[in-house]
Amino acid sequence: MRIVHLSDIHLWRYCFNPIRLLNKRAVGIASLLAGRARRFRLERLHDVVERVLRLDADHVLITGDLTTTALTAEFHDALDALAPLLRDPERVTVIPGNHDRYTCASVRGRSFERAFGAFMPREVFPWIRRLDAETSILGLDPTRAHLSATGRLPLRQLAEAKALLSENRSKRLIVACHYPIDAPDSYKHELAKKRLINAGDLADWLRTIGPHVYCCGHVHAAWAHQPEGWPEHLCLNSGAPLLRDKTGHRPPGFLEITLDGPDVSVTHHAWQDERWTTRELCQKPAFFSSIG
Repeated sequence: MRIVHLSDIHLWRYCFNPIRLLNKRAVGIASLLAGRARRFRLERLHDVVERVLRLDADHVLITGDLTTTALTAEFHDALDALAPLLRDPERVTVIPGNHDRYTCASVRGRSFERAFGAFMPREVFPWIRRLDAETSILGLDPTRAHLSATGRLPLRQLAEAKALLSENRSKRLIVACHYPIDAPDSYKHELAKKRLINAGDLADWLRTIGPHVYCCGHVHAAWAHQPEGWPEHLCLNSGAPLLRDKTGHRPPGFLEITLDGPDVSVTHHAWQDERWTTRELCQKPAFFSSIG
């Protein structure tokens, strides 16, 4: 099975309606005006979509932040731009990021669910989605409308996830959650500023469930990371496909995850020097071998 993992597309629109700026969205628009708009190149999205289509993967997983300030127009833009990838809801899974819950009004109005609810097995988290006889996705949602970019997984949701997985464990488990639990050393400081506040509670449980691939986003860098002393947790961050990377250290793109029996391999498709390149991010033979 091959899965394309995308995250943090961050489609954006300027908004100067004073009524819509009486909340955190004013901060987001100020950020766009200050330079964020130049950092996310919307004109590149067509190339990203075409690249994903050519791979003809079995499934596409998008782990949040499709929008920047959760404007209705941004959600419409995301649906339009990604339409070629969204033709079969059975082959696409989408979960929200914190920018998709940017304001209390967007949460109350269920803006994300109205746009992308068809690409989840149900609109209330947690849930499990079967991809085939051996593979499933556990969807978690710690996003919230908050002045900071931090998240918190509700304890009710964590308890329900425990019960759900105990009844529906598959051989190959993917956990989809916008927030990383941990990050490589070079990104730990960045994650700390916008962390999952109760990451420890989630990690304590995940340590008991055996090997799993944890697909996330939030920090705009591609990585394959296994925290020290936790070999059964393979954290995959796809980075931000539209990011303008001047440093050369964060090439924008997405991940191609190949599951072959118990083996896992991950390829990063990156946009560099105005062309697509690929690099092997990790090879994990027999990663799922302990699951009977």
